[in-house]
Amino acid sequence: MEQKFSTDRERSLAEVQQRFERWREGRKRGTPIPAALWEDAVCLCADYPLCKISSALHLDYSVLKKRFHSARPNHFPESQSVTPSDFIALDLRSSLPEFIMEMERAGGRMRIHIKGAPGFDPLELMETFWGRG
Repeated sequence: MEQKFSTDRERSLAEVQQRFERWREGRKRGTPIPAALWEDAVCLCADYPLCKISSALHLDYSVLKKRFHSARPNHFPESQSVTPSDFIALDLRSSLPEFIMEMERAGGRMRIHIKGAPGFDPLELMETFWGRG
């Protein structure tokens, strides 16, 4: 028989899951989750994806996410937001042997795969798609 060893992280998720199960067994329906259990769930968010925790503990994903962000507001600093300098300008008029172009706007999506079309101007197509041409 193969013996399985669990890591501390797995054990801690399993322990918190057991605490939630024990609380659910002895509670009255409609009783709010105790603050200590919420704290345990939020602490797990540093090591696990929110979806895994919410699924394992049978919690509302959006409520857990709000509690995590309020408990750790600096976990996702604003400095990580995308700035215009993060983009690279490409000369799309050069003759590329093959490319895929995907565009999306309210009410429409377009995906084009182009092979060997010298002289094709993707900028013209984009402007037409977005209604600027």
